[in-house]
Amino acid sequence: MTAALVELQEVKKIYWLGEVEVPALQGVDLRVESSDFLALMGPSGSGKSTLLHILGLLDRPTAGKVLWEGLDVTRLNGGKLAELRGRRIGFVFQMFNLVPNLTALENVELPLVFLGVPARERRNRAEEALRRLGLGDRLRHRPNQLSGGQQQRVALARALVTDPALLIADEPTGNLDSTTGREILVLFFELNKQGRTIVLATHDPEAAEVARVRLRLRDGRITERL
Repeated sequence: MTAALVELQEVKKIYWLGEVEVPALQGVDLRVESSDFLALMGPSGSGKSTLLHILGLLDRPTAGKVLWEGLDVTRLNGGKLAELRGRRIGFVFQMFNLVPNLTALENVELPLVFLGVPARERRNRAEEALRRLGLGDRLRHRPNQLSGGQQQRVALARALVTDPALLIADEPTGNLDSTTGREILVLFFELNKQGRTIVLATHDPEAAEVARVRLRLRDGRITERL
């Protein structure tokens, strides 16, 4: 069997509140293949966000392995993990996480700044990413001059500008009205049709319907695959 893009093997994650042990993930096995579109479903506290953070190399498991294209990254140091994360993973969050005093264009350029991409190239790539998402006339606007849907498109352009192997979205429609949320979901659907690998976490069954595979989590375990 060829290596998955990302594979979790018996992954456990435990948090501590003082002396109280709080299990967030309890032995999760998961393969994410290239061009997959997975939706993680479940109530608050089910482990969705923790699982996303481990898939996205934002957190380390307490036990188990995380394999990226067959490479065990569990033991990589922080610098190596950050480099892999910056080059291979794009993130979209519920609250957009845009820098308020930067323009849309400057926000999208940020990941390329951290990767050391020359100024002219990063400007061209950021402009192209925004134009592809219908924001060619909003390049110089700051976040407070944009609607919620436009801000999420900027955040999506920022996530895509590095051409990541994996796009991770944590409740990407949770801060949007239903109409705007559906527009964002259509964008994810189209991106997946173009070959982009996506893992999305949501508590909204309608949002999950856009994915090819839906995984239901409860108490830190995957309990159902739809």
